[in-house]
Amino acid sequence: MQIELELHALASTGGDADRTMVILREKGGERILPVMMSTRRATMLMMRSQIPLPIPVAATVADAYNLVLLRYDIHLARIEFSSIANGMFLCKVFVKHDGEEEMVEMCQAPDALVMAATSVCPITIDKELFEAQYMRKTGEHTFAVSINTLTRKMLQEALDHAVATENFEAATQIRDELARREEVKNPIEDANPYQE
Repeated sequence: MQIELELHALASTGGDADRTMVILREKGGERILPVMMSTRRATMLMMRSQIPLPIPVAATVADAYNLVLLRYDIHLARIEFSSIANGMFLCKVFVKHDGEEEMVEMCQAPDALVMAATSVCPITIDKELFEAQYMRKTGEHTFAVSINTLTRKMLQEALDHAVATENFEAATQIRDELARREEVKNPIEDANPYQE
């Protein structure tokens, strides 16, 4: 079962000025999904989602992709969050041509979200993946994110803090996540069955 998501807000990630958290909200619900991306991409994404552009000339890669699809009467049908690896959400890109929908590509979430905003298409996520990854409220103004959504830099800072405060249980979990990431060098190739 797929859950539809909508772009909701941007949030600062604290110490990493080049990373921004894009918040997606469950359509018709309260749960939210955090997606880390560069601040430049996040700003472009939010601008795109609020200002529909008639695109006579491609200004970005997403614009060019959309123009090529439209030229051949292919429309972006939906973006589907499919997995997460190395702190990066991966998405399947589905197109519709001659009434048929098919998956054509697997890409990183920031690129997929810009394509979705450019083409104004639905963004979905499998219910099981959403249940595992959505941001949980832990206090009045605090939330907890899944450890596998954090960047390496954030994990290293959390590890340093856990060791300094002698929180060895948290330090062990963070070290385990960093070790898992060393095992997976290219999550796109590993997750994409269409790669040669």
